[in-house]
Amino acid sequence: MNSSLHNRSILFFVIIVVSSICLRAPLQAQDSTTAAEAKHICEVFLRSRVALADRILLHYLGVKSGDSLTDPAADTLNQVLVRDLTLCALFDLRLPNVKPDTVGAAHLRRAVTYLDGVYAVGLNLRVKMRLRSDFNAKPFWEKEYQFARDKARPIAHRIAADVIRQCTGEPAITETRIAFSGQVDGVKELFSMTFDGFDLVRHTWEKNPVLSPAWSPNGKQIAFTSFGVYQADIFIYDLDAKSSRPFFSAPGVDQAPAWSPDGQWLAYSSSVDGNAEIYVCRTDGGVAKRLTYSWSIETSPCWSPSGHEIAYTSDQLGKPQVFIMDTDGANQRRLTMIGEYNDSPAWSPRGDLIAYVRRDTDGFQIYVTDPRGERHVKATTGPGYNMDPSWSPDGMRIAFTSDRTGIFQIYTMDIYGRGVEIATTGTMNCSNPTWSPVLENMGDIGINNTKEP
Repeated sequence: MNSSLHNRSILFFVIIVVSSICLRAPLQAQDSTTAAEAKHICEVFLRSRVALADRILLHYLGVKSGDSLTDPAADTLNQVLVRDLTLCALFDLRLPNVKPDTVGAAHLRRAVTYLDGVYAVGLNLRVKMRLRSDFNAKPFWEKEYQFARDKARPIAHRIAADVIRQCTGEPAITETRIAFSGQVDGVKELFSMTFDGFDLVRHTWEKNPVLSPAWSPNGKQIAFTSFGVYQADIFIYDLDAKSSRPFFSAPGVDQAPAWSPDGQWLAYSSSVDGNAEIYVCRTDGGVAKRLTYSWSIETSPCWSPSGHEIAYTSDQLGKPQVFIMDTDGANQRRLTMIGEYNDSPAWSPRGDLIAYVRRDTDGFQIYVTDPRGERHVKATTGPGYNMDPSWSPDGMRIAFTSDRTGIFQIYTMDIYGRGVEIATTGTMNCSNPTWSPVLENMGDIGINNTKEP
């Protein structure tokens, strides 16, 4: 299985076979149109999109060392910090080779925020960072970090995260990881890595295909589907305990788990009643609630960030299309109107955009639209497969799978399809990326003193 869409095609066939030998539960009538409209709560656009003109002008003056010799750890810190501040897309970044604004009108100088640091070698490596609103002003923020020599990369991620929070208040993707399915010895297992493709960790040894991972909102668990013989079940992996527990197991195919924003529910697709439908169930146990009732296949549920709605895929019209419904199953409506194959919806954490996959003449491509489906923008181009979109927690980047180099790898891009970065660069086929929330512990870092505004 080289891609999620290929897996989806196989899954549709498997479900149909399972359905033919299972008893179909009686159809239940949906709420009336009037009742559905009364229950419907419109999705709220949580935050406005950051415009290019709104980017903060940040002048990074570099990290300087008191020693005349350049330390490799300091070089790594500088390089990673520049890359992080560029990838977050929140800054108009000036580099150390640009001369600071020290003359001219004061109001023009104050339009620039300055970041610099001092690096020192001792028992532990230390770097003191500071932010100033004017080149000649006192710092309005400063921190000193201690770290081991092999932690230069995570310390740079932490510094970038602190700078992003101080300057913008936005979630910092520099302290996130991306989990995904990676093929080892012919079987896909659960892996994760930092958002920029380092610190690769293998989490499972299932020896059965592990697909559709989904990171919990608190960053401590990953739900996934494990495909066994004639059956697929949902498990939850605990990152602290480093072990998995079954969440839902029933005859047939149970797959595509998705966490609610509060972490208390999982939505998923199950053929327990003889046909693939969307269900929700509390993560601490309880009775599952069925949301869809049709003779078609419903799968790939995805919660809106407010928790009021769920996007999903259905082939009730003969071809897979993306739909949206309320979390009680009411007010079902079609989102995608163009194309014969639309799948894998992913709702932005900001609430204003939904990414999905469409089969075009040039292959499977990722599109982005608003929750009303009024405008659809193509984010990827070129032959081959581009699929499995997953949003960064700040809603500014999308992780996805592509075979553009001849092997399926994980990439990231901004919401316009620009700034494409490859995250995995090995020989392992990779798919189904899921972007973590901002994580609390990304490395052994000590903070000696803090000056906050």
